[in-house]
Amino acid sequence: MAKHDCELFGHMLYSPDLSYSELYAIEADLIDEMHDALEQIGAEHIDLVGMGDALRIQCVLSEHDEPIFHDLCDAVARFLPATVQGRLLCVHKDLSVIHLYCFTGKGWKEATVDISMQNCLIGVETTPLVEPGEQDA
Repeated sequence: MAKHDCELFGHMLYSPDLSYSELYAIEADLIDEMHDALEQIGAEHIDLVGMGDALRIQCVLSEHDEPIFHDLCDAVARFLPATVQGRLLCVHKDLSVIHLYCFTGKGWKEATVDISMQNCLIGVETTPLVEPGEQDA
């Protein structure tokens, strides 16, 4: 059985200034280019679904590998039209870390969040911001 350590989700939003015919033409090209870019990084179970004003993306990768995500982002930034804004979210399946990539114009930026159990503070007593009874004063 194949092991897939990463799930990738994406959302590409089309400009409201596009006509229907422009949107459909852009979407057809975007689906082809996105599919090719995902296959290039070894993605499997690729699902690209048009949802009116957006394209939804979902697939799995065998490894959670940040340099591979950066390669994908470089490729997407090269073909993404200026009339499309997008986001990709890469989630490690053990829920230890997520990488969010945002595309606007001709570039991309990244945000990484550690969501490991260590950062959840499970079982750790916390100090309330307001002591009981103070909120009524």
